[in-house]
Amino acid sequence: MATIDGSGNSTPVEWYGAPRSALRTFSDLDEEGLEGAANYQLNLGAPDRQTSLRLGVLGRRAVRDAVSVPFDITTSSLTQTERAASPEQIFDGTYAGQGRLTLQINALGGRYRAEDRLLAEYAMLDFPLTSRLRFVGGARIEHNQIEVRTTQVARPDTVTVLRNTDVLPALAFNLALTENQNLRLSATQTLSRPEYRELSPVDYIAEPIGGKRVRGNPDLKRALIQNLDARWEWYPRTGETVGLALFYKRFKQPIERVLIQTSDGNAPDATFQNAASADNYGVELELRKRLDGLGLSPLTVFANTTIMQSTIEVNTTDGSSLTNASRPMAGQAKYVLNAGIEFLSPGGVSITGLYNVVGRRISEAGILPLPDAYEEARHLVDVSVRVPVFQQLMVKADAKNLLNQPYRLTQGGLDQLRYETGRVFGMGFTWTP
Repeated sequence: MATIDGSGNSTPVEWYGAPRSALRTFSDLDEEGLEGAANYQLNLGAPDRQTSLRLGVLGRRAVRDAVSVPFDITTSSLTQTERAASPEQIFDGTYAGQGRLTLQINALGGRYRAEDRLLAEYAMLDFPLTSRLRFVGGARIEHNQIEVRTTQVARPDTVTVLRNTDVLPALAFNLALTENQNLRLSATQTLSRPEYRELSPVDYIAEPIGGKRVRGNPDLKRALIQNLDARWEWYPRTGETVGLALFYKRFKQPIERVLIQTSDGNAPDATFQNAASADNYGVELELRKRLDGLGLSPLTVFANTTIMQSTIEVNTTDGSSLTNASRPMAGQAKYVLNAGIEFLSPGGVSITGLYNVVGRRISEAGILPLPDAYEEARHLVDVSVRVPVFQQLMVKADAKNLLNQPYRLTQGGLDQLRYETGRVFGMGFTWTP
């Protein structure tokens, strides 16, 4: 149990002592995979205007056995004062030795066995239409079958079989505008398959803090994605790049993580659902610039920024009661920024500073009357140093997450989950004989 202040922050007061308030889970996962591929390439014509034909086939089989056995630790004899102690005191073995704690298996655990078979063939032609324009096109055909068998104590056994044959075409035109400028246009179709765990209805705890349960959905389908891209590139000189790209993606049956209401009075659980469709479009800017023109020859700055918008059409025939029928896609931020500065001395000493931020984005689609849950933007700064001591020895030092900003999951303006991952410092040596 906890109290919540005016800012929405919660402070633990006492251990609840009921099922799901203290959980110990034992899990095991075993996976075996076998994959083989063969590729053939035929080159024709002069080296400066060469035509290339590529053919290939790939086969893969993977088998996974996963088991999750959760146990609830409960009590009916600890007083409120005893339950208000720290977890280290409650679970140090004293109360367990006195028989005042009860360990019982949670019936929502289980196991699943997944078998994944894939056979894929592809053909690709790289052909010069003119001295400045190249055509690259082809297709990949995938025959895939995923079978997931789930066994649980409290629910009936389930068998899920996904069987699809998909043709994934790709077309691209590369135009050399000048000696150092290119224009690339492409259209492709790709896909996204659900993970094995997303197809199995076995419950697992996604976040130890908060105890939210997540379960798979045996009715999930694979998603198809149509992609259109246009990119302009300019290379002013060695080590410098300027790029501008426009993109559009059309999703059919995209997979999203959504909240579902529980019948036991606890916090909502999470699962996965196919939406009807979604659109995602945006612009990407890329820059890499040496600063020797400013008298700062050892320094190079670089940045990559993506600005995007997305809209999703939810599936209203699956019985769900999502709060917002019109919203961005889960997991899609409005912006992503990566930037950095690099120092490289003539003696080989290098210092790199990196900055990254991903905009606020939906983590889980809410259900009535709850709003959507958001993962808030988090700023990251890393520094990496490389110093050659002599020809064979390199000393390296890394500092990650220097700002140590908290991870925050909010819902309705209140912190649902908040924690810090901490700063990480490391040092190492590389010896090259």
